[in-house]
Amino acid sequence: MKIFRMVKNIINILREYKRSIKYVHKKRGLKGVYNFLFAKLFVSDEGGEMSLLDPLFRAFPWLVKYPYKIEVEHTTICNKKCIICEHTYWQEKSERLDFEQFKKIVDQFPKLKWINITGEGSGFFNSDFLKMIKYLRDRDVSVNFVDEFDLLDEEKARKLIEYGVNCIWISMDGAIKETYEKIKVGCNFDKVVRNIKMFLDLKKEYNSSLPTLCFRFIVNTLNYKEMPKMAELINSFKEYGDLGEGTKLEFAGLLTFKEIEKYYLPEVPEEVLEETVKKGKELGIKVQFSHIGESKLPPVKKCAAWAEPYIMIGGYVLPCCAVLMSNKRPFLRKNSFGNLNENSFKEIWNSKRYKKFRSLIPKDKGPVPIFCAGCRGYNTREREKKYGISKEI
Repeated sequence: MKIFRMVKNIINILREYKRSIKYVHKKRGLKGVYNFLFAKLFVSDEGGEMSLLDPLFRAFPWLVKYPYKIEVEHTTICNKKCIICEHTYWQEKSERLDFEQFKKIVDQFPKLKWINITGEGSGFFNSDFLKMIKYLRDRDVSVNFVDEFDLLDEEKARKLIEYGVNCIWISMDGAIKETYEKIKVGCNFDKVVRNIKMFLDLKKEYNSSLPTLCFRFIVNTLNYKEMPKMAELINSFKEYGDLGEGTKLEFAGLLTFKEIEKYYLPEVPEEVLEETVKKGKELGIKVQFSHIGESKLPPVKKCAAWAEPYIMIGGYVLPCCAVLMSNKRPFLRKNSFGNLNENSFKEIWNSKRYKKFRSLIPKDKGPVPIFCAGCRGYNTREREKKYGISKEI
């Protein structure tokens, strides 16, 4: 039954991305098509698609010989004061990777297929951001990134289309101007909407199905009632152009920490969820939910996020992106698996501690690694009660 469902999903993806496959073939040839489909089939973060190898990785962690998907933080520069973002509350200095530093990192992954190039900052504040993307696309690496679309202009938009970025996740935490600007302090709702329309006009000019525009809405106490309305807002953009094959609206639970606990919503009312799903179906908007409620969190043994390491600015190697947005960067630096300014990623990946970490996560029994304790994406509570927390792993 599972195999039948998997085959059906693969066929659906081939159908859904028919235009994009043709476009990539025209621009990049067969190698480009192969890498495009590889990302769709084997990277769950690629627009929220499939990750066919994850069940194998959970059963046999040693099969992940070396990562083919990574996330790299290239900047922590931001001029916003979003009330649910750790950047607003921390005392960290603003930093960025220059192109050579970035290249030194990604060149350690010769078989890299996919990257989320992002960070706790606004990407376009890094003057080398577009140069980094071009370098990746010249290697046929599938590129995703998250942005608020507040700093976008026509010149930058044209390059993103010309380079063939796979997917851009637009961060929009409100369906109306008042709510949006209350949460994303420093962002301009009207400007973001104009930039989305401008981007869609340019895609039309280029006759390009890429990049696909997806939308991420962080659910909290201030905006959860607007979830159905958010589907209506996304639908309104369709009149200006093609959002792209595979476009979707993701509602993600707030990754909370002390300073923002008052905005945390442990559970979204069922009637709001039902109305949101219904509205999405009515409008043809694909809706998905991510760690939307504590009761819905899967056990930590189901996690395979460790197969997608996160390189934090400063060269620190972390197990995944879920440990971010916690406003505890000193803790992350102290407990990182290593630093790329001191050792190669290969040395760090093959270290005794990192290997033990990867083998421990999928188990039913055993302590919870210190990185994963209290994870906001998976339920670690039961294992913590039974087996404790390992400060060494």
